[in-house]
Amino acid sequence: MDIEQGMKQKIRYILLSALLMMSGGSAMAQRVVGAGEGYDFDFLTPKTYEIGGIAFEGADNFDPRMVLLIAGLQVGDEIKLPGDKIAAAIDNLWKQGLFEDVQVRVSRLQGNVAFLKIVLKERPRMNGFRFTGVKKNEASKLREEMHLTAGDVVTENLLRTSANKIKGYYMGKGYTRADVQVELEPDSNGRVSLNYIVDRGKQVKIDSLIFVGNNEVSTTTLQSEMGHTHDVHYFKKLRFWTRGFWHKSRYIEADFREDLEKVLDYYNKEGYRDARVVSDTVWDVASTDLKLSNKKKRNQERVKVKVQLYEGRQYYFRNITFSGNTIYTDETLHRALRIEKGDIYNRTTLQRNITYNPSGSDISSLYMDHGYLFFHATPVEVAVEGDSIDIEIRIYEGKQAKIRNVSVEGNTITNDNVIMRELRTRPGDLFSRDALIRSQRELMTLNFFEQNGGVEPVPKPNADDGTVDIVYKVREGHTSQITLNGSYAGRNQQTGRHFFVGQVGLQLNNFSARNLFNKKSWAPLPAGDGQKLGISASSSGNSYMALQASFTEPWLGGKRPQSFSVSVYHTLYSNAILYKPENENYWSIKTTGGMVSFGRRLKWPDDYFTLSHAISYKHYYLDNYQIGAGNPFKDGHANELSYILTLERNSLDSPIFPRSGSDVAIAGFITPPYSLFSQKDYSSLSTNELYRWVEYYKVNLRGTWMLNVVGDLVLSTRFRFGFLGYFNKDIGASPFGRYNLGGDGLTSYNFDGREIVPLRGYKNNSLSPDGGGSVFDRFTLELRHPIIEQPYVTAWLQAFLEGGNCWSDISEFQPFKLYTSAGLGVHLYLPQLGLIGLDWGYGFNDPDGLGIGGSQFHFSIGQSID
Repeated sequence: MDIEQGMKQKIRYILLSALLMMSGGSAMAQRVVGAGEGYDFDFLTPKTYEIGGIAFEGADNFDPRMVLLIAGLQVGDEIKLPGDKIAAAIDNLWKQGLFEDVQVRVSRLQGNVAFLKIVLKERPRMNGFRFTGVKKNEASKLREEMHLTAGDVVTENLLRTSANKIKGYYMGKGYTRADVQVELEPDSNGRVSLNYIVDRGKQVKIDSLIFVGNNEVSTTTLQSEMGHTHDVHYFKKLRFWTRGFWHKSRYIEADFREDLEKVLDYYNKEGYRDARVVSDTVWDVASTDLKLSNKKKRNQERVKVKVQLYEGRQYYFRNITFSGNTIYTDETLHRALRIEKGDIYNRTTLQRNITYNPSGSDISSLYMDHGYLFFHATPVEVAVEGDSIDIEIRIYEGKQAKIRNVSVEGNTITNDNVIMRELRTRPGDLFSRDALIRSQRELMTLNFFEQNGGVEPVPKPNADDGTVDIVYKVREGHTSQITLNGSYAGRNQQTGRHFFVGQVGLQLNNFSARNLFNKKSWAPLPAGDGQKLGISASSSGNSYMALQASFTEPWLGGKRPQSFSVSVYHTLYSNAILYKPENENYWSIKTTGGMVSFGRRLKWPDDYFTLSHAISYKHYYLDNYQIGAGNPFKDGHANELSYILTLERNSLDSPIFPRSGSDVAIAGFITPPYSLFSQKDYSSLSTNELYRWVEYYKVNLRGTWMLNVVGDLVLSTRFRFGFLGYFNKDIGASPFGRYNLGGDGLTSYNFDGREIVPLRGYKNNSLSPDGGGSVFDRFTLELRHPIIEQPYVTAWLQAFLEGGNCWSDISEFQPFKLYTSAGLGVHLYLPQLGLIGLDWGYGFNDPDGLGIGGSQFHFSIGQSID
């Protein structure tokens, strides 16, 4: 046995020696060298040595301690020479990809002590890189994707990965035969520059997309389901609202595979559970067979794509039964499932109505909203007979889970308590998925976090003790908005000149008043307590000037969702003529006012309701100013003290681009009815006495409903109504606080308390009686579709139908006698600037031929267009 073992050991070392010698001449350049230093080792009889020291050569840019750690060699270790530990050290260093050559040499032997030298030849470092055959704008995009910086070690992996990224970029644009070569250009400092030589080839487009075997579903329907893949004739087959219509007819392999899955998903939704792709074939079309110009032939190639389908038969649900359920009856579960016998067999609907259906109830909600976090349900096909399928839903209910810990991660500006007070999931409560979703919605409506994925609740179940920890991961966005804009303000009433208004403002949506005098909290402004502070100034030179400031505390006292707000403002509107007592042409109106409001969230009928109370005071000073035709009040002071009561229910799922929910509000305004308590004869009083204290009552209604129609297409339905009434017919309707209809809503300078109501397709304020109306209505239908949903920008396209009118008196009110319009627009939200929109509208009505309708462009800022 000893002889056999000795022979085996010798054979093993012979093989090891051969491998080491082979590696010395390989491209990897790994060697163990001893003879060159005057030492010869017998590979058949290795000896054991202690490492007495390790020197380095050629590792100038690397920490020797790190090299030894990777190599697995340390002074004092015992090794065999020759032996596998040296080979392993070389292999470990080589795997890093940082060296062109790795050698381990014996520099000196002293008895049983060996002194080693690790000789390394580093790979060159990159000095820079450039592109050949790439357009300038493409080069900048490629640089962003490649993530290369000067000083990177030029490894094989770096070269291969960067070249593949360039190929992937062009393949994503339809250049499926793109080729990339990399040239290394050394410099005098031992570094190299990379030159990526790109031949993108011709763009490959689909000449024909052919389906075979689809007897029950039309080819057009299948093509419309393919979001990215279609042929060059798509505009003849598809509708503009289908996904594929907006994508070019480029052949991209990855997109094609993804779209085939969508085709099968469609079949499954229609009950064809056995549908499959039998084969798909792609072949080139000869240029001689293409009816294209020579220029197009030089720039593109065409392929034909053929998809062979097997549809199978269409199936239907028959019997659906439940097992394992003890908490809820079969009848209750059937109502939540919302699938009837005879419905088309749709596995997607079945799974969605079991697990989570955002548009309605589902079985999972029944359990998870009452703490059954560990619940799961598994649908099983128990019988297939003909075209009918029986389903058994096997339920595991588990135990109710209680919330143990709730925490927040990712907030660096917003204080924890500001986030925690909005949550509906508290330690000790039973877990509720509805409360989790509602908490996410409440945090999103704060507008402190990125609108797309800025709040992510993560439940962490603890099955051992039946509890759950919830972590809310947040990504903060920009909470401060800078307003800097100019807008057309209309025509001066007496001079007839047009004038424009410039505005500058700062809106802080996450302000901290308590840190106002804490210098350490100014970064650049004190923030984190969820308060709102707004300051703005507007001017058009000498004609118009406005100053405004506001502050809101959303949680007054810190314990309840009750808000306190205060605002002040001052405006001046004149004909810009230097004031002189003897100058009869001068006119102006000054308005100074303020408001204090208190609001609170209600618990009944549900906690989407808020009720607010406000006291408003305005002082008007008119100097030869004509409010409206026929109104004799031109000079003097007027005061307005009003109480405002507002009831609102807001369940919109997002403040920027909502897809579901509603926002309905009714607001009542009332001043003290001074004339009812006075014995004066108001029919004989002067205008100064009539309006010394303005009296009126007003009712405003507005409503918004959002419906996710299909995919990302959202229908927005809105209406507004307002009525200004009076207490005394001898005084009539107040000249202040009236309604002006038409335009973009930007001319909302508050010089006489009027409310500006936009109506696109018409000129600003063109649909109201002179001096404003006392009753109006407006209706809007909008179809919205997002085009960009990123953390720092949200943009969408919209098409709208709109109608409205404004009347002098309620006796003239005809709710459906409307000025109508239609149009298109694009809106985008930038966190630092807010909401910006550009709409084109066409007004269909111009009964007096004044040119108030027709084609109109409207620029909007914030919610002015609403």
